[in-house]
Amino acid sequence: MSNAPTPIHFLLVDDLEENLLALEALLRRDGLSFLRARSGEEALELLLSHEVALALLDVQMPGMDGFELAEFMRGNERTRHVPIIFVTAGSSDTQRRFRGYEAGAVDFIQKPIEPDILRGKAKVFFDLHRQRLALAEAADGLEAQVRERTAELEHALVRLQAETAERERAEASLRQSQKMEAVGQLTGGIAHDFNNMLTGIIGSLDLLRRKIAAGRVDEADRYIDAATSSAERAASLTHRLLAFSRRQSLDPRPLDINQLIDSMSPLVEHALPEQIALKLVHGTDLPHALADAHQLENAILNLAINARDAMPEGGELTIATSHADIAAAEAATTLGLRIGEFVIVSVSDTGTGIPTDVIEKVFDPFFTTKPLGQGTGLGLSMVHGFAKQSGGTVQIDSTPDHGTTVRLYLPTTAASPVAVSEAPRVARRGAGERVLVVEDDDAVRMLVREVLQELHYEAIEIGEPAAALPILESDARIDLMISDIGMPGMNGRDLASAARALRPDLPILFITGYAEHATQRGSFLDAGMSMIKKPFSLEELATTVDALILRSTAHRDATSG
Repeated sequence: MSNAPTPIHFLLVDDLEENLLALEALLRRDGLSFLRARSGEEALELLLSHEVALALLDVQMPGMDGFELAEFMRGNERTRHVPIIFVTAGSSDTQRRFRGYEAGAVDFIQKPIEPDILRGKAKVFFDLHRQRLALAEAADGLEAQVRERTAELEHALVRLQAETAERERAEASLRQSQKMEAVGQLTGGIAHDFNNMLTGIIGSLDLLRRKIAAGRVDEADRYIDAATSSAERAASLTHRLLAFSRRQSLDPRPLDINQLIDSMSPLVEHALPEQIALKLVHGTDLPHALADAHQLENAILNLAINARDAMPEGGELTIATSHADIAAAEAATTLGLRIGEFVIVSVSDTGTGIPTDVIEKVFDPFFTTKPLGQGTGLGLSMVHGFAKQSGGTVQIDSTPDHGTTVRLYLPTTAASPVAVSEAPRVARRGAGERVLVVEDDDAVRMLVREVLQELHYEAIEIGEPAAALPILESDARIDLMISDIGMPGMNGRDLASAARALRPDLPILFITGYAEHATQRGSFLDAGMSMIKKPFSLEELATTVDALILRSTAHRDATSG
């Protein structure tokens, strides 16, 4: 089996066979192969079936001449980047040269050919293509290779028009390498954390199965709790990832920031040791912020925990609120904000601070300065993603040995907060209402069906959204539709629109792990619609179904009365 490298192809195009043989004889070297064409049409066939490093074209040929062939190459996606050198007896004609450069040539070589000039210019493109192949095959050390190749090419191609295009290609490769490095860091962190959690889930379930088989069910609760705890940690990680990527489902509402911080201050105090004092500084006359209250509380708690960890010897943690009017375009550009009003939540500590060489990395996913096993590296990236998705931003200032301040900018609204009852409710039993369940995952569909049946609802299961349309078009009674959003073919939101066209008052519950267009619930949900995120508790599913059916029944009774 041969390990010889794939030869590099030069395309030689001339209507005279003796000229083709002469060019090949002058250019012959190890690793170089030649494609010969006697016409423009024959050259096109070779170009479309081979990867070509350089095309040497005669100008005057019967049928398609060299200029027409070059223009076709520049207009074709496959051949547009192939360098072209015209080999012609008339290159001293300024008008012909202009026509050639306009057609896409990088150079002219005048007949009779000087061998050293031909070989020197061809060597540049031979080396260029060989380096391009090496870059494409190399994965490790790509950034260093790109810098080295770029420096070499800048020196070698200083007099050629192809220099600019090649440098842009090299820079694009570098950017792609950096993206892949970031993706690798992200996926590696996810794999590490998920493997730990899956080990807890699978191991606990395996032990549970063994204990049940041995009749030792008295130990079952311990393994169920361990599996549930690991599963909840996995769910929390997915929520953090969605927050980091600005893809979580948000429910932004008008908020009184001072009131929200007062309400969650006991939770923050509970997370702090005795040697750290909590101080609240409320700004006056603050406008209402527009944000998801639950996710904002998570963000503030994340910042408070980071501040706590930065004060191992004790100190003071300050949560302050203020108001900013970003009026100058320059200031807005610096912060990455639109011009307008913002509410600021600042979390400050008197801890160790962040070194200057680290501070630019703190929002990167899975970046952490904590010892192994003491931090996921997703806390600050989640805060940053939440702020950006909410229409705000995060700013961090830190001085080593003096402390850190993180400022969370949130957009404002003229609307007033609406009081929401937090009293837990217990789902009532149904009275045989019919629920259409559209979910492509068999396990999720089974769980939803079991909950509905326990609550005395009648479940109609559908695995594909298109199969639900005939039922919706029929006269069959449907009291509620439960639908996943991300499904093959028709997505859940399109199915809901079709269902509402047929049954305008049909209540709809979306269940989703991630849906790109559902990140802002206010614009995604219509009246009579609700959404819960996977993974959800069975109690949450039951109470949401009950609330939707009760609301629909009350609306129907009011309109019929």
